[in-house]
Amino acid sequence: MDLKNVGIISNPKKDIDFVGAASVSKALRARGIAVWFDENGLPKGEHDLIDYTVVDCLFVLGGDGTLLKAATDAGEHGVCILGINLGRLGFLTEVELNDIEAAIERIIAGQCYVEQRLMLSASVMQGDKTVFEVTALNDVALVKKDMARMINIELIINGALADKMPCDGMLIATPTGSTAYSLSAGGPIVSPRLKCILATPLNAHTLHSKPIIASPDDIITLKPTVAKGALLTSDGVVARDMQAGEVVKIKRSKYLANFIRFNEDYFYPLLRSKFLNWDK
Repeated sequence: MDLKNVGIISNPKKDIDFVGAASVSKALRARGIAVWFDENGLPKGEHDLIDYTVVDCLFVLGGDGTLLKAATDAGEHGVCILGINLGRLGFLTEVELNDIEAAIERIIAGQCYVEQRLMLSASVMQGDKTVFEVTALNDVALVKKDMARMINIELIINGALADKMPCDGMLIATPTGSTAYSLSAGGPIVSPRLKCILATPLNAHTLHSKPIIASPDDIITLKPTVAKGALLTSDGVVARDMQAGEVVKIKRSKYLANFIRFNEDYFYPLLRSKFLNWDK
């Protein structure tokens, strides 16, 4: 991999005073690599901000939440990401901060590969008009706004009604998101090598509603019927307060998330090791 310009994104809540970012930049510059920083993660004395038309890849310091945001931004520019874990679970990250020197050497030597992961594009529609759009790596969810009441949601796939249920919400996830909120809601664990879309009900008040695995080329529509409104979330962040008459159309994004990986068969050992230690 050509490594001449690297952008560094660091979570200010986890990387105190950006000590980690400064350490990574020092290691990169020692090898003649130019370094750029996110505007919210500038170590003292640094000024060069990330230009996605210039950087070869991003080194992202933080947990999975930091990676999720960075992946959607980088995906639009085809920029690869190396995740450096500063969080608890760190399921999407590839290395620990202490291993960064060895990681850089392996990237320079070409001892790595790029894993591409499907992302979702969600459009809020009012009739035939698109009023809001968002991209997600993990999932998009349509959830109730009133904590004490359920909402009714129609799940429509390629124009055909697949299910209709009173529930707390409906989650549409990628294989990447299958180990996140969807897993908590009873959805299946899906290998990131697969290309598919998961529709997982959230506390459906029925005897029949189960998760559905759809084709990556299917178009999924969520139609809510609710008196007090619903919320649209993207990768766990509230993206929109839904208005009366609006529906959400979800499909695979034209962009991909690109992660730098060192080991081909990492997923299942990672799955076991991370979740066995999740509550410790």
